[in-house]
Amino acid sequence: MRNILEKISAEATKYLREMSGREGIDRVLGTHGDDTTKVIDKLAEDFVLEKLNETGISMTYVTEETGTIRREGSEYVAVIDPLDGSTNFLNGITWAAVSISVYSSQGTPVAGIVGEIFSGKTYSYDETGAYINGKRVESVPSPKQRIVLPYFDRTKLREITQVLSSIEGNYKTRNLGAASLDMLLVCTGRAYLFLDVRNKLRNVDIASSLNFCEKVSIPPFNLEGDRISIDLNRVSVIKNVLVTPDSSLSQRILSTWKALPS
Repeated sequence: MRNILEKISAEATKYLREMSGREGIDRVLGTHGDDTTKVIDKLAEDFVLEKLNETGISMTYVTEETGTIRREGSEYVAVIDPLDGSTNFLNGITWAAVSISVYSSQGTPVAGIVGEIFSGKTYSYDETGAYINGKRVESVPSPKQRIVLPYFDRTKLREITQVLSSIEGNYKTRNLGAASLDMLLVCTGRAYLFLDVRNKLRNVDIASSLNFCEKVSIPPFNLEGDRISIDLNRVSVIKNVLVTPDSSLSQRILSTWKALPS
């Protein structure tokens, strides 16, 4: 399954690179929740679904733009974000990805991939391990710099300020705009902390990154301290996400969050 997803990712990222900069791809087709569906979002989704259908594997799809496409008797469920970082993509910012995560019908992660659109770099996993560009990850180095990736809105300014005060010493903040790739910066040793408190991330955004992080023993948590589970029935919101290799920082953040007034 991982090999199949790597092939689809290569085709989809090539297709999106070719579409980059074309006229009309930013036109809004509709809305879903707080987000809009633009032409490029629908084109990306249609492309990925077509490639998955061509495999002949029986799958139910949970995908960002269409929602749930259910097939009775499916062997697998594919959770898909066909274009993570679409705002970046449309503005020529080369930090965007295709994300596909496949689960068994019983809910066990089987394989998944996050493919960087502009570089072609891939982050994949299967039931036995995680891989970067097809090479197995044996260990994750400690980050050379303490880069923190905090996502919040103005309603959470007070809370995020107190939470970030849990970090000891100096750090640098970045806000890069593609959650799947931002999480992977932490889980490949290039960033120190990913934290999203916007009540906006969805299961399709982070399913593949979450499972990659689990495979390298940097499990994402919510701010109640629970491992995050992925809804396989529908597109759903994940209230908050915390990812760091530093367990002591994780505990300080959780304690700080718990002590905040409701």
